[in-house]
Amino acid sequence: MWRMMASGVLALMAMPCLAAPPVQICLGNSNEWPPYTYWQRTDGEVDRSRLTGSASTLVLEILQRLQLPYEVHYMPWARVQQELADFAEKGRCELTWDASYNAERAAYAHYSARLYETRLGLFYSAQRFAEVPLPALLQNLQPYRVCGVIGYNYQPFGLGEPIQRFPSIQQNLDMLQRQRCDFFPSEIEPLYGGLALGIYQGHEQLRHVPLVASKEFFLLVSKGSARGESLITQFDQQLKQLQASGEAQQIFQRFMPDGLK
Repeated sequence: MWRMMASGVLALMAMPCLAAPPVQICLGNSNEWPPYTYWQRTDGEVDRSRLTGSASTLVLEILQRLQLPYEVHYMPWARVQQELADFAEKGRCELTWDASYNAERAAYAHYSARLYETRLGLFYSAQRFAEVPLPALLQNLQPYRVCGVIGYNYQPFGLGEPIQRFPSIQQNLDMLQRQRCDFFPSEIEPLYGGLALGIYQGHEQLRHVPLVASKEFFLLVSKGSARGESLITQFDQQLKQLQASGEAQQIFQRFMPDGLK
């Protein structure tokens, strides 16, 4: 077996299989997404040949069970979406995951059953707000400066306000600390997971306001793939089996940061 697996760590090597061409996986390379998808670390050093995290472990386990080889490509998240849309023409990006739902993506990609769900929050600096006027804040963000990440889907937050976009999560955290941004809407688990791993550098005054809404994440397969519908059907069947057996839940629990379990 070419794909190595130890303690939830997956070496990014395709498995030998003569029956099917490799699945072309594309993942974003600018923002890791712990505890769901991120690079393995050894003594603090990042190993970009080994992918880990709960979602990656689950997805690649299913591909192994389906005896499907795969190749992994890395690029900015916005380009991943464009390459999925162009798969019939370019053949580069057939599958990705850690994607939320919006109508634009649904036009060019098949959605799997739900992989996982995250809680949502508005992050801010206590240096900027000693006390957050919560009821008024949730009703109207217009007086405030809201920032976000280029290519990310903020529809589930229901903000309805203009968002100033920056290339990375770290840049948004820096904008909060410098008080050049008032609020940064983000999924709670990935942000705290990244802080725990040292992927992001926060500051002592970083706080968040939890929102009622949550956000679901899925695996996507390009509609430009001739086997796209079949891939989604087979994937969902395996996913449901792992969920029914409790194995999927065990994988997600294993990677969850201690403070969020």
